[in-house]
Amino acid sequence: MIMKKQFGYLIGIGLLNFVFFTGAFNLLHHWRVYSNTMGLISQNYERTGGWENYEIKKCSKPYLELKNENFELWDAGIYKCISERMYRPELDCYGRVRAAFFPLFPLLWKITGSTPIGISVINYFLFVMSVAILLLLLLQTPLTDKLITFGILITLPSVVIFYIPYTEALFLFTMTIAATGIVKKKYGLFFAGILLMSMVRPATLFVLIAMLVAEVIIQVRERNIRSFLKEVLLKTLPFIAGYFIAVYIQYLTSGSWTALLEAQKHWTGGVQLLKGISDWSVEGFGLTTFAMVFACMPAIGFIILSVIKIIKPSSGNKQPSLKNDGTAYLALISALYLSGIFAFTLITSGGNLHSFFRFTLASPLFYIALLILLNHLSERPVAPPIMVYIALTIVLALFLYFVDYGKPRGQFSFFGLYLFVATGLFLVIKRKISLPVQVVIALVLILLGTAWNTYLLNDFCSNGWIFT
Repeated sequence: MIMKKQFGYLIGIGLLNFVFFTGAFNLLHHWRVYSNTMGLISQNYERTGGWENYEIKKCSKPYLELKNENFELWDAGIYKCISERMYRPELDCYGRVRAAFFPLFPLLWKITGSTPIGISVINYFLFVMSVAILLLLLLQTPLTDKLITFGILITLPSVVIFYIPYTEALFLFTMTIAATGIVKKKYGLFFAGILLMSMVRPATLFVLIAMLVAEVIIQVRERNIRSFLKEVLLKTLPFIAGYFIAVYIQYLTSGSWTALLEAQKHWTGGVQLLKGISDWSVEGFGLTTFAMVFACMPAIGFIILSVIKIIKPSSGNKQPSLKNDGTAYLALISALYLSGIFAFTLITSGGNLHSFFRFTLASPLFYIALLILLNHLSERPVAPPIMVYIALTIVLALFLYFVDYGKPRGQFSFFGLYLFVATGLFLVIKRKISLPVQVVIALVLILLGTAWNTYLLNDFCSNGWIFT
C-alpha cells in the first residue's frame, strides 16, 4: 500500500514536469519571451537546402511550433513508415533500411493510432513510470529523498530522447520489467521483459552479452558448471524468442528471412582506426564527454574491482553469491553494458562519437546503475565519493583541454555537460545538506534541466544534427 502511494506521488511529479516542460516550450515559441530568456544566452539551429546540399547554421529566432511534422525526423520518420507500411519491399519511405529497425515500437505506434506528438507523449509517460518503478525498487531512502531524486532523474540533461518518437522509452520500460523480475526472483517477469525488450532494437544484443559475461564471472567465482549452464540457458531463451518473433514479423511483410541483414548493409560499420575525436554537434559532444568520463570509466573501474575480488578474495570475509543478490547482479550487468557500448563505439566509430550519449545516458542500464550507486552511497561516508568525483572532473577537464573539437568551451552548447557535472555533484553530497537547501538546489537544477531539454528538442524539430 505504501509503495502504491509513493508511486502515485512520483507519477504526479512526472505529470507536473510534463506540463511545465510543454508550457515552457510553447512560451519560447513567442519572440518576446524567447528574446528575454533563452535568446540572451543561446541561438537555435536552422537547416537550409536539400538532402544532398544542405547547410546547418545557428540563428537567432524563437522555438518552432510543436507540430507533428517536426517530430518525423531521422529515426522517427523510419519508425513512422514501419508503423504504416511494416516491412514491405519498396524504395519509398525508407524501404531499403526499415528492416534494420525492430517492430515493437512501430507496433505500439500503430496499435495506439497515435500522431507523432501522441506517441511522444506515450514515450514520456513510459519513461516516467519506468524511472518511478526502478527508484522504488532500488533506492531504499526516505520519501523526501526519493521525491527529490526522482525530480532530478526525469530532468537530466539527456532526457530529451524520451520526448521524441524513438525507442529509448520502450527499451527502458521493458528492461524495468526484467529488472523487477531479477530483484524479486520472478523468472516469468524477467522472461516477459527480456522477450519484449529483444523486439525493441537489435542493439539489445549488448544486454545479452553483458548477462553472459556476468555468468562467466559468477562461474569463475563459484565453479558450478551445472548452475552456470542452467543460468546461461534461462538468460538466453527470452532473447532468442524475442529476436525470432521480431525477424518473423519482418518475414511476414517482407517475404524475406534475411531482411535485417540486407538492411544493415546500408550502414557503414566494422573496425575503424581512430581519426580524431568529433561529433555531429557540440551539444552531443558535451553530453558524450560526460557519458565517457562519469559513466563508462567508473563502469570499467567497477568491473576491474569485481575481477580482483574474484582473483584475490579478502580472507575471512565471504562475499554473498551474485545469484542470490539481484541488485548486485544488476550492477554488474549495467557496468558490463556501459563498458561494452564504450568499447564498441571506440572500435567502430573512427572517433566520431555522435549519439553515444543516447546509447548510454538514455539507456535503462545507466538509470539502474545510478540508482544502485545512490543507494550504496546513502549509507557510507561522503568523503571518498567526493574525492573520486573530483578526480573524474579533472580527467574531464584534461580531455577537453587536449581535444580540439567543439572549442571554445564557454559556449552555450556545453551547458548540458556542465549541468550534468553539477547535478552529479549534488547527488553525491546532498545527504550532507539540510532539506530546505536540498529542495532549493533541486528546483534550480530541474529548472535548468528543463530549459536545456527544450533547447535540444527545438534543435531536433529544426532538423539540426544533434542526435540520430
